[in-house]
Amino acid sequence: MNHIESYPALTQSNLEYVIQEDPYHIKQKYVEKETTNLSNYQNYVLQAQSSKHWKEVEFEGFTLPAQAQAKAYCLKWVSWGCDNTKEHPKNKHYAEHEIKTCKVASCPKCFESWINRQANRSTRRFSKFVEKKQYNFRHIILSPPSNQVEKMSYNSMKKMLSIVLKIANIKTCAVVFHPFRFQDQRKSMPYFSPHFHLLAYGKVTNTTEFHNKTKFGTNNGWLIKNKGNMESEVDIFNCVRYLLSHCGVRKKTHAIRYLGDISYRKLKVEKEPFLHNCPYCELPLRIFRIKFDSKHEPPPIDHVGLWESDCFEAIDPHDPEAKIPFYQMKEEPENNRDYEEEMIYSFEELLRISLNLPKISDRYNELSMFDHVTGRKCQKITDF
Repeated sequence: MNHIESYPALTQSNLEYVIQEDPYHIKQKYVEKETTNLSNYQNYVLQAQSSKHWKEVEFEGFTLPAQAQAKAYCLKWVSWGCDNTKEHPKNKHYAEHEIKTCKVASCPKCFESWINRQANRSTRRFSKFVEKKQYNFRHIILSPPSNQVEKMSYNSMKKMLSIVLKIANIKTCAVVFHPFRFQDQRKSMPYFSPHFHLLAYGKVTNTTEFHNKTKFGTNNGWLIKNKGNMESEVDIFNCVRYLLSHCGVRKKTHAIRYLGDISYRKLKVEKEPFLHNCPYCELPLRIFRIKFDSKHEPPPIDHVGLWESDCFEAIDPHDPEAKIPFYQMKEEPENNRDYEEEMIYSFEELLRISLNLPKISDRYNELSMFDHVTGRKCQKITDF
């Protein structure tokens, strides 16, 4: 299995329906195109945002993804930048405008971002585990007895699952709980039918033998279905993404559980490095407010690169009433302004600015000691 560090090309879903407005608009309108030809994943994404029946189902706190309220800043733009203009070409400000997502499974605007993020993390974990291993992971479905499922709680199903996994000879796997199945091909009408999806490593007990061994008392046996091997990292990524698109979502409960040798305790996987630095001076970026007046020409909303420094104003995170400027497109642009600003409190952004300020201040203090910027990198006489 070829190792892939990340999946930038896979984090965008090429849905076969048209998004009439840009994703950062407040209102999103979807026009479906030949939904019978959509993949299952695409149907789930579409119905999560449009089906009223998804909101009506619940099981012990578990709901389907994208059924809560979005936060005020979801899918709005933030202007990150660096005003260390002395070390930038032509003494210009560096700006990097990005879309803010809350990374929450229940958010109707950001749940796809959550899906892709979790699928990428899982794929990295699986890939590390199977290095120089004999087998690949395979997709398994385990369903509790149909004549008992109405009486079982989630905790009782989890306890029974641990016994069932031993019978199935599954020691290492990832588990995703699905409380519901769907009555129609469009995936718009869910009904209560709990089952577990597994990405399991190694051999699995024969289907008939497994079913007979899981008949406890008068109960029917558990059902097991083998959906095939995951032969590449792309297969794993797409499978996990599909499973998360309609999994059970509950607060303080992980959507994916790792068991056995792939668990967090036994397998350590390095996190993807998060670099948010200026490409010219390597200082961490901070958030700026864009000035809108007759003296300044604001950059495009998706601008990445150098811009005139007098168009930006730094945000002070230590101000007790500090808020973050978020931007979104206007439906009817006026005065050559195609986007508007809204000041919203965001603890995450204010904290990141506060953590980065000491390093930025140290650089400015260092530069103030030199008549020329290049002197900062010159060697001292004592170095020779």
